[in-house]
Amino acid sequence: MFFNCPALIARYVAVAAAIFTSANAKTAAEWREMSIYQVLTDRFATTEGLSPDCQINNYCGGTWKGIENKLDYIQGMGFDAIWISPVIHNIEESTQWGQAYHGYWGNDPFTLNPHFGTTDDLKSLSDTLHSRGMSLMIDVVVNHLAANQASGSVDYSVFPAPFNAASAFHTPCGIDYDNQGSVENCWLVTDTPSLPDVNSENGDVYTAMVNSVADLVKTYGIDGIRLDTAKHVPKEYLAQFQEAVGVYVTGEVLDGNPDFVAGYEGPQSSVLNYPLWYALIESFMGGDFSRLSTMMSTEASLFTDVNALANFLDNHDQPRFASREGNDVVRDRNAATFLMFASGIPVVYYGFEHRFSGAADPHNREALWPSGYNTDAELYKHIALLHQIRDLASGIGGNADYFAWGAEAVGTTSQYLAMKRGPVLVVVSNVGEQGTTDGFSVPASQFDSGDVVVDLLTCTTATVGDGGAFESAANNGESRVWIRTQDKGSYCP
Repeated sequence: MFFNCPALIARYVAVAAAIFTSANAKTAAEWREMSIYQVLTDRFATTEGLSPDCQINNYCGGTWKGIENKLDYIQGMGFDAIWISPVIHNIEESTQWGQAYHGYWGNDPFTLNPHFGTTDDLKSLSDTLHSRGMSLMIDVVVNHLAANQASGSVDYSVFPAPFNAASAFHTPCGIDYDNQGSVENCWLVTDTPSLPDVNSENGDVYTAMVNSVADLVKTYGIDGIRLDTAKHVPKEYLAQFQEAVGVYVTGEVLDGNPDFVAGYEGPQSSVLNYPLWYALIESFMGGDFSRLSTMMSTEASLFTDVNALANFLDNHDQPRFASREGNDVVRDRNAATFLMFASGIPVVYYGFEHRFSGAADPHNREALWPSGYNTDAELYKHIALLHQIRDLASGIGGNADYFAWGAEAVGTTSQYLAMKRGPVLVVVSNVGEQGTTDGFSVPASQFDSGDVVVDLLTCTTATVGDGGAFESAANNGESRVWIRTQDKGSYCP
């Protein structure tokens, strides 16, 4: 059967939603209280805890059981959710770009990737996470499958039904990124290995793809989805996908224009916050903070739920933060502080805590095991402390209030940005290890005149003046997290 009426497809997909949606599905409001540790499954940990040599373009041996065995390491930093690589079967052949270790060359959405483990292994990972009060997000691709041939010679018969015919895919064409129709209907890659673009207008095909994901959600207790290449899927089909899977979905819309990206918030729970990322990179890499401050304000007005956006410093598609000009640990700590208290859900890519410095793909996909999973690493401890402070801040007045508040920039210079969120005021800097003797005069805050505030990172105190103004003293380029002394809990005795 073939039909291309969106209304009929929506009805067909709605039936799938009723059948497959997880009873324990978490809402966007629940996800915005979390922080996420992103794992490239093949590169995080092996089942036996071994440290094999890793050829960067090939499978290196990481598994779901390996992740499960290292949950203490992840939870020790304070994370309460993990995002893992796509779980479905990928092309097995070696290609000109290596093997499908990353999981994004799927060729059978109904079967798991045996390189990562068994059905029991994935169920065990999910169950163990839930027993710890943690959540599981999986990466999903519905825009395309993969073939180890160029677009003109794809053997569609090797795909499972109903994907085993050319009609299951759009006619091959290269993408014109100035034409949204082309973005949605042409192929991301036409060379070998090509990425045949799924024909979402074909009802049998689209419903089968959606049902395969909804089945994963039900079978493995999936709590959330990161949707790859979301801007390449027409919005009406994104909305149907969201309804069918019934869990939080954050879509990849790789674009720096907040107006464009905000258009994808409605069809999905959330989007990856690329507009903020572009501004963040510019500001922390030597630019001033005005662009970042402006972007924070712009997003607060454009997005319905800015606190459900997924924020990040780097990921498997972008150069690692520490690879950029300067390679500065003080700058990295400042960026982590900003990430943890900005509006949105903080996402940290594995290896950031050890200052991995791989640049462009595939070099930003290193194996983690050479780090020894060292919990004494500076950034590991800094991230853990930031989580503890975030927990303290969110507990003052209640979690719902804190995570409903957005962060607001209250002052910037070329070297500093101050932002307030709930009971805390955060000051970050881009001067890095060179430091500065210049403090920052916070022009306004949520504090009252006469309040004594304390920086929870150093236990330095300051007294607030009229209008909430106060002096955030220089700290050798390090960030500060200010709170009223009566709210500091057990910190800074």
